[in-house]
Amino acid sequence: MRRDAPVFAAAVVIAVLVSFFTGATAAHRKVVSAGTAPVTGRTLVCPVINGLPLHTTASGVVADVGAALSPPVRGAGTVTATVLAGIGKSPARKLRPAPTAAVHSKANVSQAVAITATGTIAGTVVADGVSETSSGRYRALAGGGCLAPQTDWWFAGGNGRLGFTDRLILANPSNSQANVAVTVWTPHGVDAPPRLADIRIPPLSRQSIGILAVAPDIDTVAMHVHAESGAVTAAIVDRRSSGLNSNGGDLVPPTLPPNRHQVVAGLPAGTGTRTLVVANPGTSDTTVTVKVVTAQGEYTPSSVKPIDVGPGRTATADLTKAFGTGSGAVVVDSDHPVLAQVRTMIVPSGPKLRPDLSWAAATQPLSGPAAVAIGRDPDGGVCVLMLSAPEGDASVRITTPSGGDQVVHVDARHSVSVDITDTVRAKSGDWPFVVTPIGDAPVYATRQLYFSGAHGALVTTEPIAPLPSPIPLPRVRQDPRIAVR
Repeated sequence: MRRDAPVFAAAVVIAVLVSFFTGATAAHRKVVSAGTAPVTGRTLVCPVINGLPLHTTASGVVADVGAALSPPVRGAGTVTATVLAGIGKSPARKLRPAPTAAVHSKANVSQAVAITATGTIAGTVVADGVSETSSGRYRALAGGGCLAPQTDWWFAGGNGRLGFTDRLILANPSNSQANVAVTVWTPHGVDAPPRLADIRIPPLSRQSIGILAVAPDIDTVAMHVHAESGAVTAAIVDRRSSGLNSNGGDLVPPTLPPNRHQVVAGLPAGTGTRTLVVANPGTSDTTVTVKVVTAQGEYTPSSVKPIDVGPGRTATADLTKAFGTGSGAVVVDSDHPVLAQVRTMIVPSGPKLRPDLSWAAATQPLSGPAAVAIGRDPDGGVCVLMLSAPEGDASVRITTPSGGDQVVHVDARHSVSVDITDTVRAKSGDWPFVVTPIGDAPVYATRQLYFSGAHGALVTTEPIAPLPSPIPLPRVRQDPRIAVR
């Protein structure tokens, strides 16, 4: 025998022992493929189901879109709605979305509502809120998604000037207190109002804070809402007026956290103005450049120069000439992370016709099925799907619980706006629908509700929210030795 035989034998023994204890020998442990588990619990908060001001009607709509998925999903479980008025003040009310159910506002009351789904139906439930003020100083159409509570929210769309009654809404759907701090950026730098340093939101409650009170006479306000304990849902209500006349209003959707590259999609078509708002939350100067993605293609507009934004400051750029009367998206690039949103003011022709405004936010591209609960304008207008594909050719499929099906294609570096009213139209309900991307190219999707009549324009735009993905399960190994230990 060779002298190194004992060494070889020892190596074999060690290898066997390692394989025994690590599972490398298949006879000892059989690998079970990783799988997924369905989402069985979910809370969405509609922060503004608004019965204010006068002449306002609003509702939150909850939709089960499982029948619109491929293959269809029939979830089981319960869905409840709870008005966030404080512990013990509003019992949960059971809803039966088939496929929709509504939560209406009370007259002259502004409230937040928590939608709680338990069971497998939680993975296919979406909710939206839409309010219409038909006349008066605050006439407007406003809408937004009902979103899950988080610890951080970002906005670049507040205004504290006279003539604006913007409000920050904070809703806490949990049974414990949430402590929130808000950082404010303005054209003059970081602002730290003491009132926003420690906001305590009781359980099952909401708070409304006037931006005029914390940022008086400041026309471009960006905010970071951070829950230091608990989790909240945040929204900004933007209402504008001139004397007794309305200049429109909308919910400002939350935008993505600060980033060096982002896409703000969903700028609606129409005569009016378009304004990019950026905020630099960092400590260094940054330069922002923009490209626009329209129906004619993607280009860098000569009318929009690079924007220099100081640390802790906000700035704006006029995109009106770049878009004309068209729709599309804005690609924002910067050398340091920034926040970005776009405000569109639709101004009809005619001296007595009033304008309305729409806010767009930076969002992620669609990564799977996404849905909205409301595809019907309350005044009988149209539902428009706005799509932008800033990199490659993209397509999406639009499906509804009632069997509607439509495929829309977007050429690379183009945007399209498609009236999908006929596709999503249903005999009853609020016309929920699902948008599913086809292919790998990034595509951004928003839903616009629009109505135009003798009173002027009414418009609101909402990013289409992704449905929750199944929960991934870890890989496991079967080990029969456990049974005899």
